[in-house]
Order: sequence, then C-alpha cells, then structure tokens
Amino acid sequence: MWIVALWGCAGAPPIDSAIPEIRAPCDRDLQVTWDNWAGGFVRTQCQGCHAATAPDRYGAPTTITFDSEAAAIALAEAIRRSVIDDRTMPPAGGITDDELYLLEQWLVCFAE
Repeated sequence: MWIVALWGCAGAPPIDSAIPEIRAPCDRDLQVTWDNWAGGFVRTQCQGCHAATAPDRYGAPTTITFDSEAAAIALAEAIRRSVIDDRTMPPAGGITDDELYLLEQWLVCFAE
C-alpha cells in the first residue's frame, strides 16, 4: 500500500502503453528509432538465434523471430519481459544498463 502511495507522489504519471509499468518516463529528446538504434541492437543481440535464417537457433523457438521491425514490435512485451525484467535474454548476457534503458525507451515510447 505504501509503495503505491509513494510511487504516485514520486514521479511522472504512467505512460499509456501496450507494455505496462514503464520505470522511466519517455525521453522524447532521445528519439530512439528502429533505424538509428533498435534495429542494430536486435541484429547484434537477438538475431544470432532469433532470425529465420540463423544457421543454428540454439533451441530458440521457430515462432520467435526478429527479422523486421514489425516482428519485433509484435513481440515487444516478450522482449521486455525476457531482456529487461527477467534478464534471461540473451542467455550469454552482455547487455549494458544504457542498452537496457534505450531498449525500454524504444519499446515503450517509440516502437510504432
């Protein structure tokens, strides 16, 4: 109960989004787009296992591919849960806090 009351006083109002519980307000000055950041991140960090043409998917489900911006947006909630919340993807780790922040900004504020 206290957490809800404190949260309500401490920050900006929640952002209306398909992905609930944004931890940081949208920073519109960043302009995190697929073309200037998210596409490169997905190619580097995800497509080794999650591309339709990946030579070895290392057990990644064939139904989860990030071959396009639209495919990534369609799976935005799963990306956020796996990469940001649970930190189970990528399995070898290596995602910096700055990348996590930018990914969350793209998923919640700019992925359209």
